[in-house]
Amino acid sequence: MAALFSAREIAAAAVEKEKMRRAFYQSVAELTTDEKLKALFTFLKEEEDHHVHEFENIRDHFPEEGGHPEEYVEDMEAYMDSVIDDRLYADIDSEAFVQKALGEGNVFDMAIGFEKDAILYFREFLPFLNSSDRTIVEKMIDEEKGHIRKLADMKKQVAG
Repeated sequence: MAALFSAREIAAAAVEKEKMRRAFYQSVAELTTDEKLKALFTFLKEEEDHHVHEFENIRDHFPEEGGHPEEYVEDMEAYMDSVIDDRLYADIDSEAFVQKALGEGNVFDMAIGFEKDAILYFREFLPFLNSSDRTIVEKMIDEEKGHIRKLADMKKQVAG
């Protein structure tokens, strides 16, 4: 079976998803009045900064390719939609979206969902990488798991 998309395209999409998560975390840090939340989401934003940089480096290792036939683009988009739930990212960077998440108390569930989404995407990306880039992405998967633990712990503290 031929690959539906190139490693460069996968890495480019990863950069964009990391930027979206970073924007959400930054907005939460800016809009919350809770100092513990501010510290946690500032930390998460900084982690996403690091991930953006790493995926930009990985992306830039791969050559740019020419255009693809229309059916390729449609297949790639369908596959990506099945892997990444873009509904998670709808309006992610709007202040109203973040205020609602904070007000309804589901900011932790949303952030955990974003982290799970990243892990799934990163795992799908691994087969396309050389061993050194694979090591970097596996490290980022471990970091995302750590973020989930931090978010779950903070959620318990806030609820308890």
